[in-house]
Formats: sequence, C-alpha cells, structure tokens
Amino acid sequence: MKTVDIVERIEGEAKLVCSWKNGIIDDARIEFLNFRGFEFMLQGKSPLDALIYTPRICGICGQAHLKTTVEALENIYKNIGEELSITNKAKLLREIGLNIEIIDSHIKWFYMFIMPDIVSLSKNDYSQYSPLKGDKWLKSSSVASETIKALAIIGGQWPHTSYMIPGGVVSDPTLLDLTTMQNYLDNTISFFEKDFIGGDFEEYLSYSSLNDLENIRGDFKDFIDLSFENNLDKIGKSYNRHIVLGKSHLFNSGKSNKRLTHKLDLNSISEDTQYTYNVDESKESKEAFGWAKNVSYADNFYETGPLSRVIVKSRGFVNSLHKTYDDSVLTRVIARMDELAHLLYSTKNLIKQIDISEESFIKPKISMNDIDNAGATAVVEACRGSLLHDISIKQGKIEKYNVITPTVWNLGPGNKNNLSIAQKAIIGTDSIVKAKIILRSFDVCSVCTTH
Repeated sequence: MKTVDIVERIEGEAKLVCSWKNGIIDDARIEFLNFRGFEFMLQGKSPLDALIYTPRICGICGQAHLKTTVEALENIYKNIGEELSITNKAKLLREIGLNIEIIDSHIKWFYMFIMPDIVSLSKNDYSQYSPLKGDKWLKSSSVASETIKALAIIGGQWPHTSYMIPGGVVSDPTLLDLTTMQNYLDNTISFFEKDFIGGDFEEYLSYSSLNDLENIRGDFKDFIDLSFENNLDKIGKSYNRHIVLGKSHLFNSGKSNKRLTHKLDLNSISEDTQYTYNVDESKESKEAFGWAKNVSYADNFYETGPLSRVIVKSRGFVNSLHKTYDDSVLTRVIARMDELAHLLYSTKNLIKQIDISEESFIKPKISMNDIDNAGATAVVEACRGSLLHDISIKQGKIEKYNVITPTVWNLGPGNKNNLSIAQKAIIGTDSIVKAKIILRSFDVCSVCTTH
C-alpha cells in the first residue's frame, strides 16, 4: 500500500509518499516540486546584486542568506589578497541580527508547526494550541512579532533586509536603539519564563542533567508529557551523525560520527543530482522526482540543526538527554527550544558589547565589479542548520552561484545505497501523523530546498 500526503504548515509545501507493510512505513520519499531558480537568476548579475536576491530565497531565514552572501563576497577579497577590515561593531550587529531571526523562528516553529500536530495525538483538550484561534497560538505569534522588531531596528525592515554589505553594515544604532532592542528581548525572556517553562530563566540556563526535566513547567512540559505518552522519545531516530559548519559566539563548527571532532574540510562536501530535476531536460536523470539534491560529507549523510549544534558544543542539559534518547523527536525538539534560551541570553550580552563610536562600515579599496576570475565560499548557522553559499565571479559578474541549505542536508532524496536523514527517521513509524511530526522536527523549508 502507498499513501501520498501534502505536508502543509511548513515554509512552502512538500509531498510525503509512503509505502506500508503490515501497518508500518517501510519506505518514504519527500518530494519538493516547486522550482524557483535563484541560482540561475544570479548568473551574469553584479556580485552586489546577490545581497538583494538571496535574502528573498526564504521569508524565514533571509538574514542567514544575507550574512552568508556578504561573507562569501568578503572572502573573495581575501582570496585575491585584499582582505577587508570589518569593525567589531559591524560583526556584532550581523550576529545579533541573525540571532534575533533564529529566536523568532524557534518560537513560531514550536507553537505553529510542532504543537498543533503533537496535541492532535491526545484525547484531552489542548484547544489553546489550535492554529489561528488558540490562546497559546495567538500569544506566541504576538511575542514572535514583537521580537522581530528588534531586528528591524538595525535592519531597516524584516523580512528581506539587506543592511550587511562588504566592509560592514549600513546601520548605525544609537544607545536608545540598543536599549529598545534589549527591551524587546526582555519581553521575550518574560514569555519564556511565564509561559514556556513556568520558571526562572537564569535557573533554566543552569540545567545540566536529565533530572532537570522534572523542573520544567508551562507549555514546554505539555510537549514533554505528550511526547512520552506517544513514544516520541523512541521515534524519529536517524544515523545520529551531526554536522555544524558555521561558528558564532554560541556555536562551534565540527561533526559527530561516533566521535566528536572540530576539524572540517569544506572540500569534503559533495552534491548528487541522481534524483533531481534539471532545467535542461536532456541532462535529467530518468529517476528524478523533485528539485532537492543530496548533500553529503565524506560520502555520509549528516543531520544539521539545533540538535547537531548542541552536540558539537557539548552543552550539558541536552547532551544528557541525547545520551538517553538519541536523535529522537523528543531530543530534537528540546534541543531547539533549549537553544532559544541560550540565544536570548547570548544576544542580550552581544548588544551590551557594541561600541557605538566605532565605524559601521569601512569602504573596500577595490570595487567588486573590477574583480576578475575569483571565487569563495562562506557558511553560517541558520535557524534550521548549516547554510553554505559558493560564488565565482568573472569580469566583475557572477559566473556561478551555488546554495546548499539545511533542508537539503536533512531531507534530501537519499539514494539506493543510503537513506537520507529524514527517510531513515520516518521508516518504521506506524502512522502518517507521526511521520509528519518527524518531518516537522527537522523544520521543513521547501522554498530554501528548491531555491
């Protein structure tokens, strides 16, 4: 038996095709069908045009695309021996902007994508989590909308901001601006305390062991209780291989495959298009069924995202959960919401470090349009995981632009010899509802995947 299900309430949409045997999913395929073509649009454009185009790849993680683009362009300067000077102020404003975007995304993801499906497994009344009308859904939506205003202060707008440029940022916040940003984050921390964990924020940050689960109250406890009631601590497990490409004040780069290492070689990343549509149909594989590619590191599929980040960072509380529950839905969701707390704390501290007397921008000595035959790669950590941009320019124009997104890492089509991360996580599940919960635990973004 085979079922076809449209996965909605994600960024974009996807199709989940499952084969069943004795009531259990024994094969699964995730199809991403809406081609968009950003990489092709950028060919022949001025390199600086990418700062406008790439933030529009996604309505959720535009900051991540912008930061990756600007760092790739700056790496081109470095590769031709003209490394740019970036002030600490500009670096902080870039990281703060990206952090706020991730904070906003984590809140929306939990309340709008995860909880509506989780509560549907229960016979009890959890109507407060109902989309568009439940009290908790509405309040979380309001909190997220207020939080993102902190980003608009330095970005000028959200989504699709383009305030980062080679040499720094075109943003010069005042002390009042920074105080206002702090106030927005304080309101989010208050929500985290009163509604999400039902406890003290600072105390939560000190959690370090599995026993600390017992101290959690509020909406987070609803998720945890429902997860144990419905065996979400046992499903959604994949290879337990994890990769983090980007670095920040909160994240370390590295990978975990039985052992943890912080050494990475970006040249070990490869893409495969055996099951991927091609704009040139004459070059298309007969086995193609969607626009997603496979991406691997040293020929292995790796999970990326908040769970991977906390494993590579070795942060106590979630690490203790991971040792007991592996890469299950329970662990994956807790890891992301635990990251929310640490992002809030870290971002407030970063705002305090800004010296408004520093320059925001130092103009490059050479125009991008005067650079010939150069290329570079950059990586950052987006809300869903590691994001990579690779650009080559020739005679001052973009010759090729390649984007590898977190969803491609997690939800690629797999191949005959190896299941993708999400495929392996889904196979063995006994219901389509749980299969879609597993998919949502990776935070599916079809628009990034089909960029």
